[in-house]
Amino acid sequence: MRYKTHIVSSLTLGAGISIITHYPFHIGYVVGISIGSLLPDIDEPNSFIGRRSMGLATYINKKYGHRGITHSLFAWILISIVCLIIPSPLTLGISLGYLFHLLGDFFSVRSIPVFAPLNYNRPKISITYRTGSITENVILYIFSILLFYFIFGIGNLHIYLFHSIAEVISSTIRILLKLLEVSIT
Repeated sequence: MRYKTHIVSSLTLGAGISIITHYPFHIGYVVGISIGSLLPDIDEPNSFIGRRSMGLATYINKKYGHRGITHSLFAWILISIVCLIIPSPLTLGISLGYLFHLLGDFFSVRSIPVFAPLNYNRPKISITYRTGSITENVILYIFSILLFYFIFGIGNLHIYLFHSIAEVISSTIRILLKLLEVSIT
């Protein structure tokens, strides 16, 4: 999957979870899902995140290859444990976004080594798509429509999202004012 399909499909699944569980669709959760949905591709230097990794993607790619260990449940569990140490909407989003990325790539023609490093076999299933294909574009459009519907339609998630953005902005302004106050005195 291309990065934009990973982000949109992951946000859609995250919005669906918010609706079902009544978990707040907080800006931290949204940012976390977006980051997590890109993180497994840190093993590909030409990926969206790999081009911004300052050489880390090249190192990981040489050591493990693309869609190797970073595309396994093992890596997701490690990321999730780290996220559990600092529980927040952001870290929950990162964990979920990572898992949603794996799910998306599982359905690709190449699949993923689900149980690496114990087993590098890539399970094959009958319902697949090819990265960059018309099928992937259709998937992107369907998830985009669903995301819009979840946020502004049945879920009314936009209300909490906008409220949390306003909270972040006002908190940032308060912090900046305190810093200015301290530096003036």
